[in-house]
Amino acid sequence: MDTENMPQAQVNSRSLLLPYAMGLIAAMAAIQLVVAITGSESALIAGLLTAVVAVGIAVWGWRNHRKLAQVRFGFAIAHTIAYMAVMTSFNLHAMIRALSQSTQGNDAGQILAGWWFGATLVMGSLWGIGLLFHLVGSVLARGWED
Repeated sequence: MDTENMPQAQVNSRSLLLPYAMGLIAAMAAIQLVVAITGSESALIAGLLTAVVAVGIAVWGWRNHRKLAQVRFGFAIAHTIAYMAVMTSFNLHAMIRALSQSTQGNDAGQILAGWWFGATLVMGSLWGIGLLFHLVGSVLARGWED
């Protein structure tokens, strides 16, 4: 059997990216649960757990580099999924915390005076700039990155 003339297997973006997205959503939900259990005040725990997720994202990207390269906008979609899962989890947690603080008569603005400022505004802004450059570069490359 001549294997050189056989068509290359197509990469199914759904089977590649959907488990990645679901895994990130589950990981970030677990992190936010740990943060909530610890009183939403532990920057160290949240930072360390988020760093573990970041390492997991990097390892997943490295292991699936060839498959991602076969999906149009594959790297950009994976980057966007990571950004949305991480940032949405922290922003949603901060919003719920702010709303609960305001209903208890506390100043909801105090939340951003602590470590939440970095977890929401700083991380979101700096990562967002990088994501924007990545997306524009992907569009200029017509969705294919090497």
